[in-house]
Amino acid sequence: MKKFIVIFLAVVFVSAALISCVQADSDTERWRPEPAVFNPDWPTLIMGTSAGFFPFEFVAMEGEAVNARYAGIDISLAARIGRELEVNIEIMDMEFPGLIFALQSREVDFVAAAMTIRPDRAEQVNFSVPYFTAGQWAVVRQDSPFQSIADLAGTVVGVQIGTTGDFSVTDGNINFQDIVRFNQPAPGILDLIGGSIDVFVIDAAVARAFAATHHEQIRAFPDMDFFGAEQYGMAFHLEDTELRDRFNSVLERLIAEGYVEYLYSQYTTYFSPAQ
Repeated sequence: MKKFIVIFLAVVFVSAALISCVQADSDTERWRPEPAVFNPDWPTLIMGTSAGFFPFEFVAMEGEAVNARYAGIDISLAARIGRELEVNIEIMDMEFPGLIFALQSREVDFVAAAMTIRPDRAEQVNFSVPYFTAGQWAVVRQDSPFQSIADLAGTVVGVQIGTTGDFSVTDGNINFQDIVRFNQPAPGILDLIGGSIDVFVIDAAVARAFAATHHEQIRAFPDMDFFGAEQYGMAFHLEDTELRDRFNSVLERLIAEGYVEYLYSQYTTYFSPAQ
């Protein structure tokens, strides 16, 4: 009977891994993110994001969402700022490359999407103070011999389109055989596991999360000599300096209090990325 139970639980686990939203620990005592507050007397701001970038923004299981059906560090952080500024936050989910245009055309009021602060982007948007330090990591199969980006010359590399990983690989001095671009990280990781690509380059937090979830199949490593460090910021319309400053007034304090680090720790402990 005990053997049957173990086998049954293993089957359930594998089946659950195929669900297309982020999975949460089954322990009823575990941490759950605080839901966003909605007040009909408050004004509403529309936040642009690209859900599919665990642990910063993702589609959550029923009962686990912070705002609508979304959760993640950026979602929780925006909800907390909204509560303190007494504004409602409405989420608009879209592909990452469309976020800056949506902001420029005022389809959204601000963007929170683990967006790296880059000089070219800073010419198009107003960034908040940096709230998270990141970097790019390479994800490879467990049985691969690769230990650095230099080892990957002549291989097929995958990236998420429009991200810093995409720019780093495209503009770098490594001669890859091919660069395959994906709209979201999860399909790229699945192609990596399946052997269609040799490496997937993505932000460190995302790479570590996928490597932990699929630890028997893939591993992740940094290469600071090739990638360097980067920082995330929320983005605002170039003319909306007052709104940016209001967000900064809360964001700077939350960073100092360790709230962003707390969210990172909790999300990476109690949730895992979509399969």
